[in-house]
Amino acid sequence: MFLSKVTLASSAQSAIELAKLSKNGVYASHQLLWRLFPNEEQRNFMYREEQGSDGRPKYFVLSNKPPEQSDTLFEINSKQFNPQLGVGTRLAFKLRVNPTICVSDHEGKSRRHDVMMHAKKKAKDASIDSVSDINTLMEQAAIDWISDSKRLELWGVSLDCIPDIESYEQHSSEKKRSQKIRFSSVNFQGLLTLTDPERFMNQYEKGFGRAKAMGCGLMLIRLV
Repeated sequence: MFLSKVTLASSAQSAIELAKLSKNGVYASHQLLWRLFPNEEQRNFMYREEQGSDGRPKYFVLSNKPPEQSDTLFEINSKQFNPQLGVGTRLAFKLRVNPTICVSDHEGKSRRHDVMMHAKKKAKDASIDSVSDINTLMEQAAIDWISDSKRLELWGVSLDCIPDIESYEQHSSEKKRSQKIRFSSVNFQGLLTLTDPERFMNQYEKGFGRAKAMGCGLMLIRLV
């Protein structure tokens, strides 16, 4: 695997791309970064977008192959990513994830829901009107999702403490032919301990949660 830090070079072309990003959000970022892999027919990368100190976007990109420096639009710093991890290794992590659950309706059909919006709906159905109480229930739903014991076992980790929720955001973008993309993301940060390093790295390569094509699922880690 390769982990790359990608920024936009200062140019007239990048100004055009920044305008597209401000207009169409995560899908524009998705299309932009695919230009780093011109010979790939299927998406074989994940990314996380952050805002640099200059207010411009910067991207962390995880890929099977190094991105190609074939476009003067980008400035790329790429390195192989093969962390040496063992049972009991402790990591600080940051994770932007799209947490969802499957809920069956009255007809028995299963549909996927955003966990925080589902918690909000349940609160309103229970006649809870306090904004503070609703926000608390929404945040607890997100914490319950990432703290789920079966999920953590599949990931090969345990949480050292309840992770912090840095932010929650609802995204709306549009593909060609007016196809709408709507999903939510939660930014977690916290500490974890590896219980199964092989399982963790297998999951790391695949990404965590859903909406991985739209900037979710890439966990940033550092040893502590």
